[in-house]
Amino acid sequence: MDIIREIFAPYSLATLGTIVLNLILAFGLGMVIATVYRWTADVAENAMTDALIILCMLIAVVMVVIGDSVARAFSLVGALSIIRFRTVVQDARDIAFVFFSLAVGMAIGAGNPPVAVIGTFLISVVIIGLHRWHTTGSNDAEFLLTFQEPLESEYQQSYEPIFSEQVLTSQLIGQRTTKSGTAELRFHVKLKDSKRWTSFAQALSALENITNVRLQKQ
Repeated sequence: MDIIREIFAPYSLATLGTIVLNLILAFGLGMVIATVYRWTADVAENAMTDALIILCMLIAVVMVVIGDSVARAFSLVGALSIIRFRTVVQDARDIAFVFFSLAVGMAIGAGNPPVAVIGTFLISVVIIGLHRWHTTGSNDAEFLLTFQEPLESEYQQSYEPIFSEQVLTSQLIGQRTTKSGTAELRFHVKLKDSKRWTSFAQALSALENITNVRLQKQ
C-alpha cells in the first residue's frame, strides 16, 4: 500500500478522476468511430475496428504523458522511431479512419473533450452521408480491377480479348512495378453485364500470365 501511495502521491483525486474519465470517453468515442467504420466499410475486419478503439485510448494517454513538455515529445518520437510497421494500409479510407481515431484521442488527451465529442459526431455524420450518397448513386456495373502481369512486352495486354468481350469501358488509373518483378495495373471498368462479374474475374485469373486478380465494387 505504501508503494501505491508513493506512486499516486503527486496526483490529487480530482486529477486521477479526470484521467479515468478521459480514458472512458476515449473508449466510448473509439467505439463510435469503429461502429461507423463497420457500417460504411465493404469488409470490416475485427483487427481494424479493434485498432481504432485502442489507438484512440493510447493517443489520449500519450497526450497526457507529454503535457506541455517539449522534451517529452521529442523523447517519445525517438522511442517510437525504433518501431517498424510492416502492415501496409492500401485503402485511403482506412487511413482516414486511423487519423480520425488519432485526432479524437489527441483532443481528449490535450484536455479538449468538447472538441473530441463534437468532432466525432460531425465527422461521423459526414462519413455516413458520403456512404449513402455513394450507395444510392453507384452503378452496379462499375468496378475497380487490379491484377499483375509480367514486365516482358510479349506478355503485356494479354487481357485485351477478355476486355473486348466483357468490358463496356475501361480506364487505366494506376500502374507500378512490384518487388516480385511484375507490373501491377489498376483499371476502372464498366462491365457489359454486371451479373457476370464473377465470370469476368475467373476469365482473367485463368490467363497464364495474369495473377492476383482483385475486383472491387465501386
